[in-house]
Amino acid sequence: MNIFHRSLNVFMNRCIHIAMLSLALACGAFASTRGITFIYQPLTTLGTDQDTEIVVTKIPVLTNTVEENLITHIASPNRLLQDATADVPDSNLLSLLHIRIEAELVDRKHFKVTLDLRDMLPTDDYDVTPLQVVAGAVKALRATFDEHPGLGSYELHIRAKEGDKTDWSKHTGRYTSKKKKR
Repeated sequence: MNIFHRSLNVFMNRCIHIAMLSLALACGAFASTRGITFIYQPLTTLGTDQDTEIVVTKIPVLTNTVEENLITHIASPNRLLQDATADVPDSNLLSLLHIRIEAELVDRKHFKVTLDLRDMLPTDDYDVTPLQVVAGAVKALRATFDEHPGLGSYELHIRAKEGDKTDWSKHTGRYTSKKKKR
């Protein structure tokens, strides 16, 4: 093998190594780590023997490390552990009422969070008002941000139904997570 072929061979091997390394780095950039963490959700006591109310409680979730997903899980369905006589398919008031939470990272540690009420179902069946539901959602958001101080802060926006005359401004605005005391 002459020097030209050897140099070409070395050059091609290096190109292949660089291409493989680039591919590995690109795949790593899209990979995420799954783990169990905690969020808060506004749950309904409907289907229990308790008086109907909204209970904001800590819920374990299996999620990836994408922070936006952690925030949107607040509105995910939640089938609580139940005994054989119970059949409550979802206890999360937000998902039951078709309320969505959208989260967008706008700065290193600041999110734009939107509570989307456009598809919200009537709350009469749950013996709560829309204002109570939104207050529960805000409480769950704040508790989740406090649970994960690394999330930083968020600006809450509410996207209301067309023609909704409710003044939601009391629930909108900026919130910065409080450091949890350990």
